[in-house]
Amino acid sequence: MFKLYKRVFKATNEGIILTIPIALFWWLLTIYIDFSKNVVDTLPEMVLSGITMLFMVSGFCAGWFYMVKKCVKFSKKDFIFDKDKNKEALDLLKTFPVGIGRFFLYFVEVTLLFLGIALGMGFLMKMISFDNLRDIISVLSNAGLNSYSGEDVKAFLDELPPEQILDIFRTISVPVMKIILAVTLIPTIVSFSLMLWMPETLYTHRNPLITLFTSIKKVYFNFWNSLKLYIYISVVQLILSLIGPFSLKNPILYMLMIIIYFYFLVYVVVLIFSYYDEQFRDKIKESKT
Repeated sequence: MFKLYKRVFKATNEGIILTIPIALFWWLLTIYIDFSKNVVDTLPEMVLSGITMLFMVSGFCAGWFYMVKKCVKFSKKDFIFDKDKNKEALDLLKTFPVGIGRFFLYFVEVTLLFLGIALGMGFLMKMISFDNLRDIISVLSNAGLNSYSGEDVKAFLDELPPEQILDIFRTISVPVMKIILAVTLIPTIVSFSLMLWMPETLYTHRNPLITLFTSIKKVYFNFWNSLKLYIYISVVQLILSLIGPFSLKNPILYMLMIIIYFYFLVYVVVLIFSYYDEQFRDKIKESKT
């Protein structure tokens, strides 16, 4: 796996042009959202705005993920002259509209399915959290806490003997842990399970609903390799998230962190596609692209 991580750094550097569509789309999406806030007032306008964003996101994903697939293929080629390598790297941009033409409808369905999964995940997290939050509130109310402002909670704890405070914390520790697990474990399991959904759709050209299940099957049938890949990505992401807040104090550092985040996003997606290409490409009958 380490050889794969190292090789993908090289592939990302050679295909750094992948960052251009992301930056442009992010800019256009931000402009459109700001425009919609000032213009959209009625329900039909909200529906139209939502459909427009659906098509925008689907078109971008179709073109960009197809570029990533071509970047993986490009990274495995050997070039004698640098000018040939640079030309083919620039030609990756030409594959963007091709990807839109071939996979736009696929990604309309992918986007809708993803929204459904996200809403279902949010509902499950909310249901588990609210049920356990009611138990916590009930315990605290029975102990005499009627207000949850910072000063009232501090005064409440100051009046209690240490033994009673420990008893309260023991009682609420289980529902607190359930809430923490709900908001961390559920998104982790979902993101891990869906890790190979995009390359499965791009490589097999099958219906996204079918590839949703076949990609999950591939993740869990190759569980340990998938887990190592997911942990590696999560650790790098955690490091970046810890460094990120320090960049807010300096505009130059802030711009540098944005560049690093874009690079990391490209690296992660190319890594996942490269992992899929290495593990499963020879096991599927790929359609001509």
